[in-house]
Amino acid sequence: MTAYPRLDKITTDAAVRRLRRVEGQIQGVQRMLGDGRECAEIIQQIAAARAALDRVALDLISTSLEQCLRMELRGKAPARSTLLKLQKTFLMLR
Repeated sequence: MTAYPRLDKITTDAAVRRLRRVEGQIQGVQRMLGDGRECAEIIQQIAAARAALDRVALDLISTSLEQCLRMELRGKAPARSTLLKLQKTFLMLR
């Protein structure tokens, strides 16, 4: 069984807070659509929400990479395969 890095409570809590903010942004975009706001304003808010989601993903990948590198330094066998998996995950962002 491969031991993948687990997110610590601080990282998880920070990600949840950011995701709740994104959720609020998306609800705001829905209200903007319902209110008939200008397209440029709506697109700007969508871009902000996407950037916030990207930030959450990058923070999670960064934390996982750090943990994985620590595993590699300690000689843990699954670290190499975990690094490759995290690399693929990172490349999915764009």
